[in-house]
Amino acid sequence: MVTDQTAEKLAQRALDVNIVTQEELRGVWNVLGTQDLDYEQFKQLLVRQGLLTNFQLERLEQGYRTGFVYGDYKVLYLVGAGTFARVYRAAHRVTNELFALKVLRKSKSEIPAESDLFRREGELGMQLKHPNIVAIHEVFSKGKIHYIVMDFVEGHNLRDFFRVRGKFEPLEAARIVEGLVSGLSYAFQRGITHRDLKMSNVIVSSDGVAKLVDFGLAGLGGDEGGEAVNPRTIDYAGLERATNVRKDDLRSDIFFAGCIFYQLMCGQSPMSENRDRTKRLDKSRFLHIRPISEIDPNLPLALVRVVNKAMELIPERRYQTPGEMLADLKLASKRVRENRDLPVAELDIGPQEGHDANGQPRKVMIVESDTKMQNVFRELFKKQGYRVLVTSDPDRLFQRFYEDSNFADVVLLSSGHIGRSAVEAFNRFSEESSTKNTPVVLLLGDKQKSLQKQAKPDERRVVVQMPVKSKELRQAILQLLPTVSL
Repeated sequence: MVTDQTAEKLAQRALDVNIVTQEELRGVWNVLGTQDLDYEQFKQLLVRQGLLTNFQLERLEQGYRTGFVYGDYKVLYLVGAGTFARVYRAAHRVTNELFALKVLRKSKSEIPAESDLFRREGELGMQLKHPNIVAIHEVFSKGKIHYIVMDFVEGHNLRDFFRVRGKFEPLEAARIVEGLVSGLSYAFQRGITHRDLKMSNVIVSSDGVAKLVDFGLAGLGGDEGGEAVNPRTIDYAGLERATNVRKDDLRSDIFFAGCIFYQLMCGQSPMSENRDRTKRLDKSRFLHIRPISEIDPNLPLALVRVVNKAMELIPERRYQTPGEMLADLKLASKRVRENRDLPVAELDIGPQEGHDANGQPRKVMIVESDTKMQNVFRELFKKQGYRVLVTSDPDRLFQRFYEDSNFADVVLLSSGHIGRSAVEAFNRFSEESSTKNTPVVLLLGDKQKSLQKQAKPDERRVVVQMPVKSKELRQAILQLLPTVSL
């Protein structure tokens, strides 16, 4: 801290670091009619007239001589700081237009590999011009000075926004995720992945638009194998080790987009938060994610399905491109907005829905290979009083019926992941003596309409095509069962 403070010395320091001009200072002296001012009075006047910010003033008082100006940009305030860089709000010295200035930390700028990586991030980001990606306008990298000039977005990063707000309303969460996935899709079409997708790298503008930052930097590093895991991609490395795919799998961004959607809708992170490198690489973090429908059964089923598919641990079952996820998310949001999909907790066809005429629980057998969707169906029917049985294997299902023809009162065959096998099982029910009287509902996936022609429905077997709201699915089952009125 500089101790011999006077108005004259403060003015000279501001001139020396090039954040005020002689002309601006003369304007202040002329207004006051004197240069003989009290120090406190003078600095307050400079701030009040907009010649200095409190951030600039504090640095001047602490004796800093650098970090006030970068090229054509004058630093106004510190916006945020990370391990690799600091981000400032800055103004162009000629136009006064506001920008975000990302400056590589001094400790990193002295390491050629780090400064080169930073430069390449900026150059890669300059290729991306999309409403859901923060635009980069200029990259400077020379000597020990390295900075990137970006759009300044009025708003908050999603992590800070979440800390204040907590869980979001489902459609608001969907709108934010739709924006970030739209940005991912645009970049994906240009061969660029994010590789560091997390809530702190999503900026939500003051008008609610989600914008991605830090595109490409994490993925530009060297080999992530062995001990050389990039600390900025450690969660990606853990996921890809857990699923035994290559380190730059394009579907990893989709998984972490699903994680963001999960957290916004249910209010908690799907995986344990931990700074320990070894624990973050542990496969169990990804194997033991609690189904979102267990945390909040009130969430719309259509949106839950998008979360579940995005977060499929088996990459082949995940959305294969951001564009696929975006299309499903838009459709699901439309259904919820039009009240064509209801939360599980609001589905009350009748208090005795899941019971037979004697008051005993009906047994519904769910055939579904996806564990997350198994849990969704389990919650849906348990809440209505059904006894829920689950299997992923149609052949095992028939074995149970051979052993006991009254094994289940009704069967729900979901074709989502088993496809044609579900249709074959559906048709087989009418052919086997032990199952021909069993009511069966075949639920075909959104993109499996072609399979409907192969199904053979009758008075005890019906086909339901997604998208379908949860209440309609339950009604289809009740129509095949005796006596409970709708």
